[in-house]
Amino acid sequence: MVLAGGRGSRLGGREKGEIRLEGRRLIDIVVGAALETGSEKVIIAGDVEAEGAVSIREEPPFGGPAAGLAAALPHLESEWILLLACDLPHARLLCHLLFESFREVDPETDGLIALHENRVQWLAGLYRRKSIEAALARFGEAADASMKDLFGRMKLREVQDPEGLSRDIDTPTELEEWTRQKEVER
Repeated sequence: MVLAGGRGSRLGGREKGEIRLEGRRLIDIVVGAALETGSEKVIIAGDVEAEGAVSIREEPPFGGPAAGLAAALPHLESEWILLLACDLPHARLLCHLLFESFREVDPETDGLIALHENRVQWLAGLYRRKSIEAALARFGEAADASMKDLFGRMKLREVQDPEGLSRDIDTPTELEEWTRQKEVER
């Protein structure tokens, strides 16, 4: 599941999924990563489309990530849900990191989440479907709910992300930093 329903207000109203990095749209990078690492079906919650994925719209539109999650969940049937933001330039490596850690999950764990510099990345994780359903039922109205409020009571295992694979692009400064880093790497 890829959440892409934001307004991009911190990016001056730009649709994050449409941002191009090295010739590819962010949404294509993220959807491609999910498919490459074994996702059987990819649902995008938001007003952007990508090959290999089905797009749906959350209610109300721009209702926040929890509303996107609630709208997309009925379209997926698997026991475990890969949940990603649409603005993860290192999504491929991040997915591999999460799935490598998944081998060691115990039956009581509700999910695995990336942790970068002591910051939980709620939209970079693997979550047990029944745990998501229980959180949504417990919370009630999903619109404008924070992911921390929704998932904060879950038993989650943190997956250390020292390289910052789960860092997303929210601001023009972060986009510029990513572009500069890629230029240095060349």
